[in-house]
Amino acid sequence: MTIKVSNRPVAYPGDDSSPGTRGPVFPRLDLERISRHLPHPQRIRIEINGSLCGAPIAIPDAVSEFAIGWAFANRFFDRVDQVSKVSATSSHVSLMVDGGCDLDRCRYEAIGWIPRQDLELDAESTQTTRNPRAVPVMTELEAVGAAEAAFQQFERDGAKAGFFHAGLATVEDVDCIARDLSGESAVQKVVGWAISERFDTGLSLMVVHGMVDRDVVETVARVGCPILVSDSVPTVPAIEMAKTRCLTLVGLARSTRRGVFVDGGHLGDTTFPEWENLFGSP
Repeated sequence: MTIKVSNRPVAYPGDDSSPGTRGPVFPRLDLERISRHLPHPQRIRIEINGSLCGAPIAIPDAVSEFAIGWAFANRFFDRVDQVSKVSATSSHVSLMVDGGCDLDRCRYEAIGWIPRQDLELDAESTQTTRNPRAVPVMTELEAVGAAEAAFQQFERDGAKAGFFHAGLATVEDVDCIARDLSGESAVQKVVGWAISERFDTGLSLMVVHGMVDRDVVETVARVGCPILVSDSVPTVPAIEMAKTRCLTLVGLARSTRRGVFVDGGHLGDTTFPEWENLFGSP
């Protein structure tokens, strides 16, 4: 295929002057002035029961919550009551975890040295021939409103500058938001907050700015959140994991093409009782 390149000068709308006399299209920024507003990612050393288990790169805010969420996502513990002690600095977090997990195996899985085969085994053991349904926790219209409230907070917190965000929202309010270099890290911060605060996620939805993959879906389901909403499309492994975990997965939430990719039964139909009273029930 041949790409035709025009040699004509670029036309600037509303400007009759020569393009060569204009200033730079991209203004030069004063880095000394704006550097404090830019993210400074760094490695967060995470020790569990005295052993160094990982050093993921993240934006060093809410480091304790990030470490708790990271440890939970990588299966160093399964229940909120298993975290007995947390101590943290800006780049180091130490967790004491009860439960007798295999630290070596979890550590090697977290850094990718061995595959997480237990995910496939769990999927096979929990997948059933029936279609599991759950009690609705909110209507579809309420879910749209709660997700949009979270997305608006994301925008005020730097989403337009490129940060990835995650948040927990209910019908009444947005309870927690976090930002980081990836949506997965942001989700881990929110999950860590929910665990440390003993927050009941059973009536909440997790809102994520960006594409979600299988690990995010699994983490959200394990923490007890029934609905995951994203402004992007989910990956195929994310859809398969949501089916296995009976999690309601909504994608393209801010688009006119938004839809439910996996229906776990957590969204009820939107009804208008005042209309029924006005026109009478059939």
